[in-house]
Amino acid sequence: RLLSPEASFLVLDMLRQNPRDDQRFVDGLLRDSQPVAWKTGTSHGFRDAWTFGIVGPYAIGVWLGNFNGDENPALIGRDLAAPLFFTLVDGLKSRTSVSTAWLSTRDLNVKKVSVCAVSGFFPNEYCKHGIETWFIPGKSPIAKCNVHREIEVSKRTGLRLCEGVTEPSSKAVFEFWPSDLLSVFRVAGVPRKTPPAFSPDCEKTSTEVLGLKPTITSPRKEVTYAYRVKESREVANEDRIPFAAVADGDAHVLHWFVGAEYVGKSNLEKPFLWAPRVGRHVVRVVDDLGRTDAREIIVKASR
Repeated sequence: RLLSPEASFLVLDMLRQNPRDDQRFVDGLLRDSQPVAWKTGTSHGFRDAWTFGIVGPYAIGVWLGNFNGDENPALIGRDLAAPLFFTLVDGLKSRTSVSTAWLSTRDLNVKKVSVCAVSGFFPNEYCKHGIETWFIPGKSPIAKCNVHREIEVSKRTGLRLCEGVTEPSSKAVFEFWPSDLLSVFRVAGVPRKTPPAFSPDCEKTSTEVLGLKPTITSPRKEVTYAYRVKESREVANEDRIPFAAVADGDAHVLHWFVGAEYVGKSNLEKPFLWAPRVGRHVVRVVDDLGRTDAREIIVKASR
């Protein structure tokens, strides 16, 4: 067994909430009540289309493709494999009574808890959207929502205020999403209520203590980078090491240092490409609000 019974149950519970296309807009009274946990897939280059799922005690898999690996733009899992999958499911249900025992939580260490519907964490006082979900005591992470935060906003400018700045203000709740998730929302066209920028009257030292510091995601921990030293001083992009970090929702720019040397800056969606130097270095990132993270990197010469 690769997964615990509790983890398996949670995955199946999520997959069974995926409505089949032919019943997506059907009234609840007419919709097929037989639970089916299913997942589609489309391989890179449209070489395979598949759908796998569970109904009762049966696991059903449908694969469509060319045995020689040729691609075909019609090979899309949800469009091509899913209808055949549900033809098999419906035929199975018409011949026999399908058990729903696989949905039972008997003898499972799971319980229902209330979480913030937006972030998935336990709700804090600022998250007003709660939802019930399954929880594995002793396994599931326990953390309060840090996405929803209350801040002081200037009534005059609409900008965020910090301690020591006195002017007419009001309190408002905004969403502070990590930069990697915020970029996904932007690509998907999902609007989020992100916080306004700090007032220019704020001192940099006062903003450092607010929010979450950035976390370096590249260079990787415990990885030694091999660099092929060339006679030319020009370093191609493919030979450079990407510097990237996940920052808090109110950060906009990342500044990068190697040792005490400032090497450049990047935005939150594109990494900074550093021309490597052989040796042991400390890479440090500082966001535009003064919060920082550091990581050691080892670069060795390769033949």
